[in-house]
Amino acid sequence: MKDFCFDLYGTLLDIRTDEESEEFWNKICGLLKGERRGEEWKQRYRLLCERERSRQRKQEFDLLPVFERLFGTKNVGDPAAYAYAFRKASVIRCRPFEGVTEMLAELKARGAKLYLLSNAQACFTRAELEENGLAQYFDGIMLSSEIGWKKPDLRFFEHAISKFGLIPENTVYAGNDLRDDVGGAKGAGMTTVYMRTEQSGEYPNPSVPDIEVSDVKELSETLFRLCENREL
Repeated sequence: MKDFCFDLYGTLLDIRTDEESEEFWNKICGLLKGERRGEEWKQRYRLLCERERSRQRKQEFDLLPVFERLFGTKNVGDPAAYAYAFRKASVIRCRPFEGVTEMLAELKARGAKLYLLSNAQACFTRAELEENGLAQYFDGIMLSSEIGWKKPDLRFFEHAISKFGLIPENTVYAGNDLRDDVGGAKGAGMTTVYMRTEQSGEYPNPSVPDIEVSDVKELSETLFRLCENREL
């Protein structure tokens, strides 16, 4: 196999965020420099999200207009910079798992094509990919906020298959979620590799992956083996 698709958060990036605490919303007060208190900004943010979700009427809506309205910067500067500032204020940790960059580099060296298919907001995820040195490894990146569908919906995977010219039976999908990643990719006919991490969800009657690994080292060894197996 030569086409390898990846989930991002919890699979390649070890991430923990907080958008609920008083400390976080106090940081946002500082960014917004307004007279409202943190709890008031929190409620306004939630209201704007609901309005935007209703307006866009998509399975996955784009958060960028929410940040434009929250910060009042629709025609001033780059709204994505404010979205990223909001995101940065929420991040407790965001870094590649140990061995991830080496794994991606080696797969590329072996001639693999790599694709990132993630449920994520483009207004800050693309910046996080660059900041963590991951964007350079991918031949294609598709984020749910840009297409309106999200995993495990089959339409998300069908869009990726069409966009990148993937042949499902010759494609591997690696992720850390049994519903979104394994269930979604299996439904699209891809070979699935599951790696359980701190961010993995728990589900009743979960989908069963084709292969399960315990860490990035085992994931790397598995993908290298699949990369060299032309018969799969």
